[in-house]
Amino acid sequence: MSAGKIVRRNSLVYWRAWRTSFFLSVLGPVMFLSAMGLGLGSLIEEEQAFGGVSYLSFFATGMLAASTFQSGAFSATYPIMNKMMWQRNYDAMLASPVGVRDIFLGELGWIGVTLLQLAVPFFGVMAVFGVVDSPMALLAIPAAVLAGLSCASAVFAYTATLQTDEAYTWLFRFIITPLFLLSGTFFPINQLPEWGQVAAHLTPLFHGVELVRQVTVYNVDVSALWHVSYLLAMLAIGTMVGIRNLDRRLRP
Repeated sequence: MSAGKIVRRNSLVYWRAWRTSFFLSVLGPVMFLSAMGLGLGSLIEEEQAFGGVSYLSFFATGMLAASTFQSGAFSATYPIMNKMMWQRNYDAMLASPVGVRDIFLGELGWIGVTLLQLAVPFFGVMAVFGVVDSPMALLAIPAAVLAGLSCASAVFAYTATLQTDEAYTWLFRFIITPLFLLSGTFFPINQLPEWGQVAAHLTPLFHGVELVRQVTVYNVDVSALWHVSYLLAMLAIGTMVGIRNLDRRLRP
């Protein structure tokens, strides 16, 4: 499949700086969990407010999903626009047997690889901090990657319609960042007003956070199917719309 060639091309470029990327992917969660989970968490003793788990466990699982979600969003913005507009990589690719669909799926596949490279070290740090206590918790890794990919597909579809990068400031300021407050990453959504709780259930990050928490520190129940279905539906819709938008952009 030609999409695999896109993944391979990106991996060759990434290999030149993999040490720095890997170091940052480990340093980030260590700093987050130390400052917020251990630091702030030591001041919070009421575990009942967090579903019977410590704040460290509550925060760590939320940040795993939130980190991949945010990374997925960023990976579908400037890196994609750079290849599409500034360096014209996609124009060169289309001169080969690679098609628009291959480009979109290949880039999305590579984003999935980078999200995996983020989720695995983060999960490892969680294990070191004592958050992980069951083999089922390993499912948190694909759950977090799914959350990131669902966001990446939608943002990629949006990027394919842009002529400048000015819209990204608004995207991150008014959509991506507020999602952290509505997703239950830092505190339970039952502390939000009723309208806020309704809005939270409509956001993809909430479903990613809840899915990661269920397989890691809570009990898995039937709602997990709803979370997975929501994220898969968003991924599928984002992919279909994204391929169409990219085709219109590259083949005017």
